[in-house]
Amino acid sequence: MFKARTASPITRTLVATAALAAGSLLGMNPAAAHDELVSTNPTDGATLTEAPASLELTYSGDIMDVDGANQVRVTNAAGESVTDGAPDIDGKVVTQDLATAAADDTYTVTWRVVSSDGHPIQGTFTYTVGQGGKVADATAQAATTGAAEPSAESTGTSAPVASDPVSQASEGLSTPLKVVLALVAVAALGSALVVVLAKTKRK
Repeated sequence: MFKARTASPITRTLVATAALAAGSLLGMNPAAAHDELVSTNPTDGATLTEAPASLELTYSGDIMDVDGANQVRVTNAAGESVTDGAPDIDGKVVTQDLATAAADDTYTVTWRVVSSDGHPIQGTFTYTVGQGGKVADATAQAATTGAAEPSAESTGTSAPVASDPVSQASEGLSTPLKVVLALVAVAALGSALVVVLAKTKRK
């Protein structure tokens, strides 16, 4: 009768390590699952001939409709809000109604929503209506000096906006990449296992 050969401690260790490595890579909960802002209407930096009645923000996944968690704030150059009510959530599309009397100005949209994985994401973009609120003549400029000053402040606050992306880059490793890394790890440990077994047979 032939006696079955049992695996050596080294062999068992290599097999266990390979299994753990593959499981760790495949089982990680990636931050890449966060949704992203795909498009906006109006688009970032757009110049419109008249004020829109509402804004639309479209995301890569369905937005969770949680009371008070999803916010879209639209302000003019003076920092005054022109939003009308709470945003409406419809799957991937978030719609925010605006005040109908919005004047020619440059507007900043700051949004924060809860993505389909339960994590909040946020961003900002701008658009301009008409001439961007520029004063037409010297008389009007003298009469609105106080109102023009906040406009200068808004120029300072818009600089960081330009450096922030409108949509967020996904964090972490994507699922396909994790699968590849897991296969590479298993292959490397498998090669080491073959070498060890070959040496064991020679003995």
